[in-house]
Amino acid sequence: MKAKPNASRIALKRKLKGSSGPPRKKVKVSSSNLEDLPWKTLSRPMETGLDGDDGILDLEEVEGVEIVYEETENGKVAMFKVMEDEPKAEGEEESEVDGEQKEAEPESSEDEDESAMDAEEALDFETQLPEWQAFGLTQRLGKSLLAKKFTSPTPIQAASLPHAMKGRDIVGIAQTGSGKTLAYGLPILQHLLSQKRPSPKKRRPLRALIIAPTRELALQVTQHLDDLLKAGEPAQAQGSTTQKKPPPHVSVAAIVGGMSAQKQRRILDRGVDVLVATPGRLWDIIGDDDTMARELRNLKFLVLDEADRMIEAGHFVELENILRLTLRESTEEQIPGEDNEEPTNGQKEAGDDLQTFVFSATLSKDLQRNLKKPMRANFSRKKKAKPATTLDDLLMRLDFRDPEPEIIDLSPQGNLISTLQEGRINCLSTDKDAYLYYFFLRYPGRSLVFLSSIDGIRRLLPLMELLNIKAFPLHSQLEQRQRLKNLDRQSTPNAVLLATDIAARGLDIPAVDHVIHFQIPRTADTYVHRNGRTARANRKGFSMLMCAPEERRIVKALMHSLKREENEIEEIDVEMSMLDKLKDRVVLARQIETSQHKVKKVNHDRNWMKEAAETLGVDLDSDYASNDDDEDNHTSKVKKMRDGKIKGLKAQLKQMLATPIVGRGVSAKFITSGSRPIVNDLIAGQLNDEMIGVKRTEAGSEMLKHKKRKRKSDVRAAAPASP
Repeated sequence: MKAKPNASRIALKRKLKGSSGPPRKKVKVSSSNLEDLPWKTLSRPMETGLDGDDGILDLEEVEGVEIVYEETENGKVAMFKVMEDEPKAEGEEESEVDGEQKEAEPESSEDEDESAMDAEEALDFETQLPEWQAFGLTQRLGKSLLAKKFTSPTPIQAASLPHAMKGRDIVGIAQTGSGKTLAYGLPILQHLLSQKRPSPKKRRPLRALIIAPTRELALQVTQHLDDLLKAGEPAQAQGSTTQKKPPPHVSVAAIVGGMSAQKQRRILDRGVDVLVATPGRLWDIIGDDDTMARELRNLKFLVLDEADRMIEAGHFVELENILRLTLRESTEEQIPGEDNEEPTNGQKEAGDDLQTFVFSATLSKDLQRNLKKPMRANFSRKKKAKPATTLDDLLMRLDFRDPEPEIIDLSPQGNLISTLQEGRINCLSTDKDAYLYYFFLRYPGRSLVFLSSIDGIRRLLPLMELLNIKAFPLHSQLEQRQRLKNLDRQSTPNAVLLATDIAARGLDIPAVDHVIHFQIPRTADTYVHRNGRTARANRKGFSMLMCAPEERRIVKALMHSLKREENEIEEIDVEMSMLDKLKDRVVLARQIETSQHKVKKVNHDRNWMKEAAETLGVDLDSDYASNDDDEDNHTSKVKKMRDGKIKGLKAQLKQMLATPIVGRGVSAKFITSGSRPIVNDLIAGQLNDEMIGVKRTEAGSEMLKHKKRKRKSDVRAAAPASP
């Protein structure tokens, strides 16, 4: 039986055509005959798990019914007007169909023009991209790679793409910054670009779902795929301003928390081909959108980026609920009925051709063990087998269509990136601020400082600002706009980003020179991911551990988990004479910050009490009010003294910051005299502007062990030869 057309849609079509159309007839139904209304049965939400059970959760709706009230002897009675359309005149339906065909003609001509344009400017893979030729990429992807200057695949891409292009499931393990996004992004875009351009009149079905653990990573993946698609667009499509731009061949959208949920739902209503989402926001939308839940059963691609982070115990329970929607129903779980008949004529079941990609930098449960918890000996004699790895846990949660997924492990030995250099500073916890300040002045560059708590960032941020260090916070309690803004500010020269482990995974923060572990990470995989924010794409990077005496045990356990020795990380050589002078600056800045914090706290407490009393409509206690009045009488005098003290401290700190730090043995008057003349470094432009007496060098160039070795070799060379 053909469904009745929607009255609002028909009215809209008639309005656009300028015709009133045939009149509708109205039918009155009394309130006692509700069963006579044209009710329509709805399918139940898939997350309830009750779709197909008779007699449970029956949902119905009715359309085209107006409620009116009529006066009767018994008072007002609700009446219902059912709007029904008259039969269409002959030829009307045909004209609409013909109109749709006419509107669809420009779409096919656009595809022909685009293919003709690509044929004229065909890319020669053999000469321009010889290393990509074996993967059989489309012309558009080839042009995108050439425009982005990706002339050769990275090792993870070269190892995974041959299997991915054949439809195999991939589990990839590679170091951070190795190009994992393109390793799974190219097969997805290759498949979607080879399909016919979707009709703008129909909702795009979801074909690929990429799940990421953090908002920043999801937005970054979306931007990366969008840039790749735009780079390969024809020049005519990119520069067309007068003509209306056609819908994109492939649509990519991000669904993350911290942004407008209504706007994201509107994007999904239009339909997207590739959806990049965080588990929490995606599960919230699925709860209100049954169409999205059904589309997950018919996915073509499923990607878990940074998978080990999302399957840790106690994290991302929503991910398990989402993965359940992608599972195939076994014959035992299916309910006999018309909807569960076995496919015939060799047809595949819905979602049977799902291709799964799992990528991460670390996939080992040993790396996720909390190093701060003491190890307990296992005295069980029954279970002597090795504990299950994270890969085993993942295989249990995922429904791989491939009976034997291709596992590609390119993680370096000890999880150490080849272009990364490590160093450490052994100091007291109370001196970490001074050593950190010394590092910023001694080795200028863009630095990313990791702390374990938000309170640590809030304490350290004003201190760095008083010392004229451009520092910006990044943690979970910031609004999403502020987080993205601070990430953009990181690109400024010598900027410092104070972050929690929210920035440790997946983010491609541009040009990070140094990663500093101000507080030792709790797990070894977090240490690996932190280090992965620098030395990306074969660039150099430096990682520094700031180790207090009470943290030695954690560092030792961390190195043991990485199957490395503790002494492998060499200690950085520190100019102690300069450090002592910098400590005076840090102590003074800390004193200013403490005074300002006390003033803010007192004002905050007083304002909070007054606002609470006004909100509740009560009067403050007489003792409190009298004390408040007394304080107000003496406020001006006390405030002047307090502000004067802080102003004097700031002036003293400003004078200290304006005076360069001069090293031991350097003459402040004559550049050619002293035990450490600086004239040569000054002429060569290698003199450090903040620390006179040391060269402007990269971090890691001066290690304590290297200096000791050099001194020993110099002594041996100077010693007289034995007769």
